[in-house]
Amino acid sequence: MKALLPTLKENPRYILFKLISRKDIKSEDVKREIMFECKKYLGELGISKANLKFIRYNSNEKSGIIKTNSKMLEETKMSLLLIQKLSKIKAKIEIIKVSGMIKKLA
Repeated sequence: MKALLPTLKENPRYILFKLISRKDIKSEDVKREIMFECKKYLGELGISKANLKFIRYNSNEKSGIIKTNSKMLEETKMSLLLIQKLSKIKAKIEIIKVSGMIKKLA
């Protein structure tokens, strides 16, 4: 079987976000709630098209990284910005930076 041509491969984008909330939320809860909220706004088909993956979350800095497809970047950013509550705690997500490489986000 032949390898895919470079033009047919998906280009990943990594979104660095910051969680703004008054109370601390556990990293497992943040991951679960963000994926649930994105599923609510994008739907299952949208999540599969975006190839949405939660990479990491630092609870001390309240920041994390999400991987998405370049074709669905705007939809993913919009679903993150529409989040208002995580684990019944009022919270907001602020997108800091978007990059094609994780190293540029650190």
